Amino acid sequence: MYQKHTKEEWTKAYELHKDGYDSPSISRLTGLELSEIKRHIRLYRQTGCWQTERKTNVRSTPALRRTVIDAVVKKSLSYAEVIAKYSISFTSLSSWLRKYRHGGYEELLATKPRGRPPKMNKAKPKWTTGMSEIERLREENEYLKAENAYLKKLKALDQEESAEMSGIGPKSSAN
Repeated sequence: MYQKHTKEEWTKAYELHKDGYDSPSISRLTGLELSEIKRHIRLYRQTGCWQTERKTNVRSTPALRRTVIDAVVKKSLSYAEVIAKYSISFTSLSSWLRKYRHGGYEELLATKPRGRPPKMNKAKPKWTTGMSEIERLREENEYLKAENAYLKKLKALDQEESAEMSGIGPKSSAN
């Protein structure tokens, strides 16, 4: 479960780190997650910058994704360096790397359509296309008659079954 922490909490954690406290002690004193503290300290050691604010959610561009992947794959930069340098989240970086390793730049740079997919068209049934209005109405009438007969038969069977269960009326054959 991810919790949001305030800038003050992270500032206090930074002060404790500067005073020589270890990660578990900082976690106990501030209430911050141990893994988050370790990640912040690791980033601080690599970049010299203590990050106290959450990264804003910015929609990445294909150029940014390509640059980030090149930095990791071709320049052999660490994840922490890339995260700090390009201001992206670890989740985004790992997702991009997974896509790149699976399908190369094509899969990495493929854009997913945004928004809700359109509703299905309420087109006419296939059996009605190419017919005149009279033919279509005759077909629909035949369909409705068949549906009506089916429902009547179903109702009769249901009544027969309920009559048998209550012991009223003639018994049907066991076939």
